[in-house]
Amino acid sequence: MTELILLGGGGHARSVLAAARALELAVRGYLAPQAGDLGVDCPYLGDDDVLGTLDPEEELFVNGLGSTTVTTARQGLYGRAIARGFRAAQIVHPRGFVDPGARLDSGVQVLAGAFVNSGAVVGENALINSGAIIEHDVVVGAHSHVSPGAVVAGGVRIGEGVHVGLGARVIQGVTLGSGSVIGAGAVVIRDVPAGAVVVGVPARAIESEKREAV
Repeated sequence: MTELILLGGGGHARSVLAAARALELAVRGYLAPQAGDLGVDCPYLGDDDVLGTLDPEEELFVNGLGSTTVTTARQGLYGRAIARGFRAAQIVHPRGFVDPGARLDSGVQVLAGAFVNSGAVVGENALINSGAIIEHDVVVGAHSHVSPGAVVAGGVRIGEGVHVGLGARVIQGVTLGSGSVIGAGAVVIRDVPAGAVVVGVPARAIESEKREAV
């Protein structure tokens, strides 16, 4: 059986590990800058440099790095593993739902209680977090993160590296430009330009010096 290598040792890594265990997948251990608290049943293998000593033909990797508002670190970790020849495992928690008419690319994670409806396309390394809803015909760009409890209505287009915050709502047909950030609880009723940060009800762009508080 191919074993999984978990990249990361923090909170999101614990969530992904729980999903892998629920799927009865074999997890060899985890890599992180320092040992975390993933438990003795998931041993610490060392820092990210250890990845270069492993055989890409023998193991898949799982991205255990989450994101709060910026997805670039998560994307970078994924890219480094791919560049070394490793393949990314898909993780769909048994209590998540993916319609047979949806498409998930490599490395996608759909966690417990999440819902991906018919016609949706979820790009590589995208994270559909616990309880998030991706409605019909939505396109989620690579490396994007749809946070717990967020709802994305039908026909929405989400660019690459977008962060949709906790409990946010995006109405049907809207486009979220690549690298944009949707604040927690925001209600998006119009297109969001690439790189913009929007908050509030309805969502409006904020100035750059206020972005750290999103």
